[in-house]
Amino acid sequence: MSKLRKAQQHMAHHCCSTHNKGLFVGLCLMIVLLVGAPSLTMTAMAADTAPDFPINMEQLLADLSDAHQPEHNVQHYPRLLEYNHQRWNVVDDSLTNEQVTLTVDHKPQRIIPHAVGLTEVLWAITEHERIASVHESCRNPSYSFLANQLPDSVPTYGREDAEIVIGQCPDLVLTTYYSSPSFKNRLTLSHIPFVEMGFFGDIPSIERQISFIGTLVDAEASAGHLVTTMQNSVAKIQQIVKQRLDGKPVRVLYYDRMGFVAGANSTFDSLCNTLGIENVATKNGIKFFKQIGYETVLMWDPDIIIIPEDSGLDKHLLGQPILASAKAVQNKNIRTIPSVYLMASSQYTVASLNYLGGVLYEK
Repeated sequence: MSKLRKAQQHMAHHCCSTHNKGLFVGLCLMIVLLVGAPSLTMTAMAADTAPDFPINMEQLLADLSDAHQPEHNVQHYPRLLEYNHQRWNVVDDSLTNEQVTLTVDHKPQRIIPHAVGLTEVLWAITEHERIASVHESCRNPSYSFLANQLPDSVPTYGREDAEIVIGQCPDLVLTTYYSSPSFKNRLTLSHIPFVEMGFFGDIPSIERQISFIGTLVDAEASAGHLVTTMQNSVAKIQQIVKQRLDGKPVRVLYYDRMGFVAGANSTFDSLCNTLGIENVATKNGIKFFKQIGYETVLMWDPDIIIIPEDSGLDKHLLGQPILASAKAVQNKNIRTIPSVYLMASSQYTVASLNYLGGVLYEK
């Protein structure tokens, strides 16, 4: 992949989330796919009541975890690949598209993904032995759906452990648009080929990334099967949720520990649109992610407020005098969502959609 590094000069190098304290939550919000809430005419769901998901969650997770298919097409190398790289400018909240061309000299055999979501995609479509190492967060069940699937024999590294990654002698590293410039610079100096994945803000953009990754690592059939599984599952979830909501309007707001909300171009907004519910932040002109105060929450007055599980925000919000008259507080429509769903940035966004659909209604 000697020519692969040349493409890096044309890729986004804007680090915009997990490495910036102020933007960490913003990235989480972008990947905050999951939120829940019953309709206005329904009573609040008890905190210890498990949601009735539109489709069986256990089977869905199994289908999303293993999409391996026989790869019948014999690829010839070197291969010239093109893909559309989407860049997010965090300064002015704008998106730009750039067509990137790169040459792959050989089928990569030692791949290292630099994010949980990329690892989840590779684990589902490639031979597991081709994954040379994974980030340590992949073993944390709060962040990764693979935490209980990864064998102890798979090496791990920290986010800025470029030396460890280099020492694994990978022939391909998959980085993200929020991977730090210093990490990527060290890969370049060590002549380690890497490809940076662009911005994603909805399920279709994640599907496109999965298809490109499948082409890049010579797993097109498996990637295609995974995308088809996602699309079929989304259609089923949409149909069931539409029937159960029966046209009732639902206005939802995601709110986290630091007061960030997710607006247009966030994955959370995409999930709301997919299920036909209103994201209050987007309705009020928010793009991407923004911090707001309690006064704004009260002014927007959502039907349901979604918060991260184990954040303690539910008791905090319910105890805020300024929010005493807020609809969601009065009706105790503050929903908590497990962080692993909130952080999903791979095919598991469909599981997040299923979770959201499960808490939109009550039997």
